[in-house]
Amino acid sequence: MIGMVNAMANYSNRDIDRLYEQYNPNRVKSGDLVLVNLSHAKYSARVVGLSLDIKNKKVYADLRLLEQDRRHPIRVDVADCTVSPGPLYPGHHGG
Repeated sequence: MIGMVNAMANYSNRDIDRLYEQYNPNRVKSGDLVLVNLSHAKYSARVVGLSLDIKNKKVYADLRLLEQDRRHPIRVDVADCTVSPGPLYPGHHGG
């Protein structure tokens, strides 16, 4: 279509990196174990990817749930995630 401009074409890689840093207050990275704290649930998961939503000014975390039998969202706002400081299971890696 004439007159349509791709929004991503206006951003350099450096600009995109800055937006990830700006919209990711907890510095969550792909591969991190996180505690997801939503209004109705609190659960653990592993981050398998991050997605930038420029229009809504958010970064979304794509998750792999640690408890597969539960029905929790697998894509959440990264601001709802905090990196788990401790081991995954009691006695796991150090005790």
